[in-house]
Amino acid sequence: MDSALIDSRSREILEQTVHLFITTGEPVGSRTLSKLNSQGLSPATIRNIMSDLEGMGFLYQPHASAGRVPTDRGYRFYVGTLIGGQGLPPADEHFIREHIRPSDGGLPELMRRTSRLLSNMTGMVGFVIGPDFSHSVLRHVDFVRLAPRRILVMLVSSAGQVIHRVAEIPEDLGGEDLAQCARYLEEQFNGFTLIEAREVLLLRMKELELVVNRLVKNALSIAEAAFSERPAAEVHLEGTSRMLGEPEFVRNVDRAQQLFATLEERHRLVSILNACLEGAGLQIVIGSEAHVPDLEGISLIGARYSDGDKELGAIGIMGPTRMEYARHISVVDCIACSLSAAITEVGGNGPNH
Repeated sequence: MDSALIDSRSREILEQTVHLFITTGEPVGSRTLSKLNSQGLSPATIRNIMSDLEGMGFLYQPHASAGRVPTDRGYRFYVGTLIGGQGLPPADEHFIREHIRPSDGGLPELMRRTSRLLSNMTGMVGFVIGPDFSHSVLRHVDFVRLAPRRILVMLVSSAGQVIHRVAEIPEDLGGEDLAQCARYLEEQFNGFTLIEAREVLLLRMKELELVVNRLVKNALSIAEAAFSERPAAEVHLEGTSRMLGEPEFVRNVDRAQQLFATLEERHRLVSILNACLEGAGLQIVIGSEAHVPDLEGISLIGARYSDGDKELGAIGIMGPTRMEYARHISVVDCIACSLSAAITEVGGNGPNH
């Protein structure tokens, strides 16, 4: 374990180096640290300690004449052993509870407000991964004719999530026929999750040749096209331009463009975030720990949210590894708890209800 590798003097130097670099964004030198050190160490002694820390992989020196900056391992040590449970001031906790509570607009609006609050309170990119629609309960089905034998399918969950998809159908249907098909499917599958509806549909499609009713045949054909594809989880992002304005990205335009492209590929981004935030409780992924080249120099702080019974999705922030970990960890943790409480309070909004 890293904490057993270094003595108290080195711990203090490492903590101060990380803290100063997070605050200023500038490499930290021994003379600066000598003015802050509680043990009265000389710049020469501090230089030796920093050299040892560099040899152990906690710090590195960008240029021969520059001070030193933390590595991902240095940040990890700082996060794991040097910062305590800072917590948030009561005023901030109250502010979060006031902004993350049930309101008109259902779960989608709650997710949008949550991502905005995460970004506003941290200055990082705030993200919220919505619940998997496949496990959500169907509440409403609607069809719109786009062209002959081509329709827009709209599925609405009990939580207010909406997915749209275009389906090709074997017979051209007018508006009234489509409305009847939608009503039939809503009657048959209302209260089912999309996964449950698919399972029932598979059984009924096997019996389709025995169905005489034209309406039922068309409705089941549309349902087969509409329910077959697993919908991608929705992700809400807020604060991308703000993060790309950080010095790390302003100085490296190619890196900023690469990151922006990754954030725009929403389906891939959801896969990356879910992989990084596996496991229960608060998750902190620092730079190279993600094993994703596109997230080089990026840290994630995330947590899962639930409806009280079942985990629904994840929230969090992403930003430069040079971030204010202590406060940001407390913000993410508090918002995740508040979001879970808000969803549980309204009831019926989770996939199990």
